[in-house]
Amino acid sequence: MKRWSLGWGGRQVSSLISISMRHYARIVSGAVFFIPLLFFFPATARADQIVDRVVATVDGDPITMQDLRRYATAAGTTLPADDSPGSQAIQRKVLQELIAEKLMDHEMSSIEVDDEQVDRFIAQFEAGNHISEEQLRAELAQHGITWEAYRKRARMEVQKMTMLQTHIRDKVTVTNEQIKSYYESHLADFTSSQERFKLAQILVGVDPTNAPPMLIEAARAKAEGLRKRALKGEDFAQLAAKFSDDDSKAQGGELGYFKPDEINEKILAAIAKLKSGQISEVVKTEHGFHIVKVEEHQEAGVRPLKDVSNLIRDKLAQQQMEVQFKRWVNTELIKDHSVQTNL
Repeated sequence: MKRWSLGWGGRQVSSLISISMRHYARIVSGAVFFIPLLFFFPATARADQIVDRVVATVDGDPITMQDLRRYATAAGTTLPADDSPGSQAIQRKVLQELIAEKLMDHEMSSIEVDDEQVDRFIAQFEAGNHISEEQLRAELAQHGITWEAYRKRARMEVQKMTMLQTHIRDKVTVTNEQIKSYYESHLADFTSSQERFKLAQILVGVDPTNAPPMLIEAARAKAEGLRKRALKGEDFAQLAAKFSDDDSKAQGGELGYFKPDEINEKILAAIAKLKSGQISEVVKTEHGFHIVKVEEHQEAGVRPLKDVSNLIRDKLAQQQMEVQFKRWVNTELIKDHSVQTNL
């Protein structure tokens, strides 16, 4: 197995600022909830811009065309400059998303969040990305973002998550019957033409050819000790992040998916019969001693329902949340606020 360079340093700063909602729940991919750089780096007006005008108000607060363009840019959308029916439809769609964001900002302002909740939120982000607070602070500093500003944004994220949990996630239910029905009608999605492994590893690096025997045995003993700790229930990703000598430690040892012919022969022999979630014996290669976790073992053919039920549950829940979100914004949330549009 090769050694991969998958350093965390290349991660976009926007993901650091938005703190990554996935550690709590995946919420409505179709709606724009977080445009973090918009909060930290507001755009300045230019003399050659179109004269600004108010396109909507939310509880009396104006939304200008400049606000709309800035929001669209942050969301990766380009607003057409012409007034054709198609262009106006795009503008109205983006405006609806911005209004929904404003409504949620107004709604969540009454939600109280204490420092302990913010600390826990940031700690979960750091653990999920296998970085320390020191590393996080350094990354933020590189982008000119203070720790206080980051915590302020984190507090807003916790407020928003609490609000969405109450109004959306708590109203979503996926039954076993729905999961089974989806599985039976989408069997092709769960059929693999070739065996694949999703792997993670801890590497205790040593040159087994040229290193002194005592050093080699010490490396082997360290690897055996780490394997025992993992088998006893310690988090594999955290062990990898702390002890692995492979570049993949930045991702908690995550290596990705591989076909059998893409895996080192010695490692393949050690994992070939393992099931998802199992950990290999210590394997010696030219890089040192490996402990490999089979995070997922996809055999050729149709994957059993029990192996994919959680994936289906997540997908169906996501679909329901999108519907529930639109219903909540358009029928419940908007009734509690004053919204006027001019597009």
